[in-house]
Amino acid sequence: MLTFHYHYQAHLIAFAESLDSKSTENEVTFVVERKKNALTLISGNEASFHMLTIKLGEDCSLKTGKFSINASWLKLCLENPVQSRNGESIHFHVNYDNRRLPRLSWQPESGTWRDGNAKPANETHLELLAKIQSTGFEPLSTCWLQSIQRHTNSHPKLSLFRLNQLEEKLEIVADHTLHSYEFPYQDNPRIDLKLDANSLKTLSVLCQNTLSHNIHVYADDESAIFSDEVMTIGVVLNFLDTDIDAKPIQYKTETQFSIDVSGLCNELASHQKVDTLKLLNNTLLYVCPTVILISGASEDERCSKHFESKVLPSKQTLLYTLTSTEFKNAITQFKKLGSKEMYLQVLIAPDGSRVLGLYKHTESKFPYSTVGIELYPEGLEEMTAEIEFHKTIEPAQGDLFSSCAES
Repeated sequence: MLTFHYHYQAHLIAFAESLDSKSTENEVTFVVERKKNALTLISGNEASFHMLTIKLGEDCSLKTGKFSINASWLKLCLENPVQSRNGESIHFHVNYDNRRLPRLSWQPESGTWRDGNAKPANETHLELLAKIQSTGFEPLSTCWLQSIQRHTNSHPKLSLFRLNQLEEKLEIVADHTLHSYEFPYQDNPRIDLKLDANSLKTLSVLCQNTLSHNIHVYADDESAIFSDEVMTIGVVLNFLDTDIDAKPIQYKTETQFSIDVSGLCNELASHQKVDTLKLLNNTLLYVCPTVILISGASEDERCSKHFESKVLPSKQTLLYTLTSTEFKNAITQFKKLGSKEMYLQVLIAPDGSRVLGLYKHTESKFPYSTVGIELYPEGLEEMTAEIEFHKTIEPAQGDLFSSCAES
């Protein structure tokens, strides 16, 4: 008997999806180590390979050894929809019948069976296994890797991702343009890493499926290997010279200010509780020399809160608009850093487009993250009128708002 237990289901599905019947290596190699109670499955070739290492049960009747099985046959067995849907383990009958190599039999239901005879082990797969066993990996925190996915997800045309440990920054190239971000936490990896879009997607999928606290990573200029000690995946890297040499956008600062992180999170959460504001998904940002105002407004409802800035904004009064969910997600991620105050800059690109940069402190060279933002001058008169109105019903706030309205 050979049992693939249900708790390996996510890894088994990913492994089955990697099997390509058109590949020149249309085999899966089994490496059985009974002393370690371990079974390693190997598929693919040097350009793209998967390895899955699982624990064998006491009832397993496989003998120590190496052999290969037709990949499309195994894919048929592993992708059984009934077992996947019900979260059941997959059982194979093992029969050596006085032979050196076994026959595996799978019975999905009564009266139905699938048999696969083992062949001598694929030499390419054995060479890949030997390579992995001698590779020097660097462990990266799974949580840390997941935290940087917000940056990568915000660049759908990403073609290059780079960790620069010397300057402690993330570098993303999209549309042949370089975007730089400050490392998210204090305890950051001390390695340089360069990945293309395909390898980064592979790493993200492994992070989603793993239960491990760490992902072990190896990468050079030609290939990358990722492992959670259950699943190991190798891919070839492809970079364009234009991406490696990509230049950053030369932004100019339009205004700057700081804001209380907890208060901002609470205010944005309040806006989401009003159905009309949630549906509009639009946040107004009002910046004047003495106060910052965050507002969500529909035709009939409005929620607003003022914040004092510890950093002097520009002398000009400005009104911006940005997408509420994108802004809230960025603030929520920033809050995990534990910082009480957030430093922000509105940055203008040469083409006139703007982004709102979120910084950990005033000395940060690169933003922690950015959010799309647009100037909204046509709403400034109405916002000023709202401020004037609330001066009449909230005398205690009058001094704060009066200088804004007169700016």
